[in-house]
Amino acid sequence: MNQALEKFAADLRADAASRARLFWLRVFIKHAQAGSLRSDAWVEQGLAEGKTVPGLDATDSAARLALLSDYDLFQAERMKDQKVFTGQDLATLDWNRKYKLSLREADNGLPLESWVDALWAESGVSPQAKALEKLLAGDYPIWGHNIPKQSLLPEILHDAQAIYGGWLPRPVLTRIAQALGLPLADVYGVTEFFTMYYTEPVGRKIIRICEDAPCAAHGSQDVQVAVCHRLGIEPGQTTADGEYTIEPMRCLGLCDHAPGVLVNGTRHFDVTPDTIEPLLSNRPDHGQHRNNIGGLVKVAMSNVNVVDPYRLPEYQAQGGLAALRKALFDMTPEQVIEAVKASKLVGRGGAAFPTGLKWQFTAANPPGPRYIICNADESEVGAFKDRTLMDADPFRVLEGLMIACYAVGAEQGFVYVRGEHRLSYERFVHAIGALEQAGWLGEDIQNSGVTIRLAVRRGAGAYICGEETALMEAIEGKRGFPRLRPPYPTTHGLWGKPTVINNVETLAKVPSILFHGGAWYNALGTSESAGTKLFAVSGSVRRPGVYEIPFGVTLRQLIYDLAGGITDGRSVQAILTGGAAGTFLTAEHLDTPLTFEDFKKVGGTVGAGT
Repeated sequence: MNQALEKFAADLRADAASRARLFWLRVFIKHAQAGSLRSDAWVEQGLAEGKTVPGLDATDSAARLALLSDYDLFQAERMKDQKVFTGQDLATLDWNRKYKLSLREADNGLPLESWVDALWAESGVSPQAKALEKLLAGDYPIWGHNIPKQSLLPEILHDAQAIYGGWLPRPVLTRIAQALGLPLADVYGVTEFFTMYYTEPVGRKIIRICEDAPCAAHGSQDVQVAVCHRLGIEPGQTTADGEYTIEPMRCLGLCDHAPGVLVNGTRHFDVTPDTIEPLLSNRPDHGQHRNNIGGLVKVAMSNVNVVDPYRLPEYQAQGGLAALRKALFDMTPEQVIEAVKASKLVGRGGAAFPTGLKWQFTAANPPGPRYIICNADESEVGAFKDRTLMDADPFRVLEGLMIACYAVGAEQGFVYVRGEHRLSYERFVHAIGALEQAGWLGEDIQNSGVTIRLAVRRGAGAYICGEETALMEAIEGKRGFPRLRPPYPTTHGLWGKPTVINNVETLAKVPSILFHGGAWYNALGTSESAGTKLFAVSGSVRRPGVYEIPFGVTLRQLIYDLAGGITDGRSVQAILTGGAAGTFLTAEHLDTPLTFEDFKKVGGTVGAGT
């Protein structure tokens, strides 16, 4: 091998970026006739083939020109006057003209094709490209069973973005579109709709600083100013070394430890301008986070801070899966639905529709596929009750979801987790794996003859996907635009099939209801607002956290007796209930009972952000 080829091979092994030069050499050798190829044909072939190579931007001419000028491998004969150019002269040519390219005489006759192919196979494909191909070729049952391939798109985009250092180059999107059989426009449509996908380079560490009401009241703006000053950039910018990007964000659901900050999904709590250094190394130094919980009764919250969320045996030791076992072996699906109806449990996502009726409507459809979805895309301002449940007791939420599957005859359920809640996602994935290994998920679970499979999906930064039909669009691998209704999900939901969508808190109540009976749960609360409710309290209170109380307790009791009252001895100025679309109440409403009917009288909202 001559020195030019030796230098080329050495550069390739030392610098992965040289792979683009190898690509252009490979295209030339593949299409050359009698050792030569017209320059315009070479470019045309390269642009076409480059679309199928992940991580390669064939439209960037720099690699092609470097191959021509840096290695003394080629000569170009201008077709107008047959003048020949070599070496560095090739870099100065007007490539809008036509040239006949050929390898220099010293290189003709070498077995270049086999040499280039071997180099491409051994070291010419970047580790990222290999990882992407492995991703696209994999079998990922955690994403769903017997579902359309387009539905895999959001998860593949998440993982591909992680492979490529936090963003998605065009060739990567082209390869994904090809693998899934989708138009490239559809893939781009999804990446442009969701804010957590990036098609341009961003910092290796993305610092997301909450600037919504609870965090703003605790100084998040001061934190943002301090971080920007420390890095020498403005919000929305990336440092020159490509290490950091600062993104101001709406509510991150960390309101009980405000101000909250995410760095690549890692949570940082109670941040101040004096404690920003851990953000830069993404090293939380605020100690082990413990959920702040309390209340007057424990139904959904009975295991929080009690069981290890990673240990199924601990969950079972506290009575976990007993309700599911009871349903599978002692009750018919119809009896399960009747028990939930008797409890008067209503949705805890804001709409307050009777859960048992929703299940009954879905189960009444003709035989065929149907689905259950757990809406874990908690995004309302001040809402963190679902995040607390997901982090601390994922098995309970999944047990409720599995009971719902049995009740309506669904063999596939989904959990759609807000993209910012990486820890919740990871705990659901682990919990599903543990349940599968223990024989509680899959075909014929516990020899019951019942098949139930669960899959987890990540959101990607779209507030609208908390709306149930937008969420279904996202699970299907599309942009999260809400659908027109009717028809309703109970008859025409996911992929046009009957679908139940329940909130995290709603499903977390189901195991206790089934185990103790609907009448037991109905006896809690009031005649019109049955059971318990999780209230997320944050802002200027002494003990921010999640409190589970029976309906009927007053707002004053919640704020003063449970949450410790207003900080610094101040008086109540305003209370936001129901999130961004909710209502402000004042001190005159403190003795209002926390019920649907009483809040309606004063114009308040008992919603997901309450």
